[in-house]
Amino acid sequence: MAGREWFVPGRGPRALPPDVAAAGGEIADEVSDEALIARGDADGFVLLYRRHLPAIYRYAYARLGNRQDAEDLAALTFERAWARRGHYRATGPFRGWLFGIAHRAVVDRRRRDRPVPAPVEALAEALPDPAAGPEAAAISAEERALVGRILAGLRPAQREILALRFFAGLPYDEIAGIVGKRTPAVKMLAYRALTALQEEVPR
Repeated sequence: MAGREWFVPGRGPRALPPDVAAAGGEIADEVSDEALIARGDADGFVLLYRRHLPAIYRYAYARLGNRQDAEDLAALTFERAWARRGHYRATGPFRGWLFGIAHRAVVDRRRRDRPVPAPVEALAEALPDPAAGPEAAAISAEERALVGRILAGLRPAQREILALRFFAGLPYDEIAGIVGKRTPAVKMLAYRALTALQEEVPR
């Protein structure tokens, strides 16, 4: 297909919807997500894709435990976001709306298929690299490995929250909106999960 392609981690290009594929996406980085989605055009959406694909992919991988499934779910998330762009309302961050789409896709997938936990080493590797820049999660290599261990043994609700927090790098207030809980409840779930499993790590 002529035009732009979307690059999915680990596998290469996937075709964009035709009306997006021809877009240039050359818009200044300082333009907000909310301003870009409000435009409703393909140029703005290409930039939103580039901004948010890495975090969507890491989240999907943490939840599904399989690279191919994570790539497919990331692609599906953006396909649905493009199709539903007219439904976005600026009552909250675009990022939260986008991850809400990803969250619902994960729920649908896990209902249909038996979940396969990702290997601990792969989970740790998928976490944002602290050296990647100021927007990456500021956690050490040891902490990244610890989070990998934690996620491998959590209940689904706890894993969901920590995947959104540590793999996607979302703040707790946005996570609360995505999972339909109050922010203090989300923080408590995360705290209990981290505390309980950190006690098992040798000091």
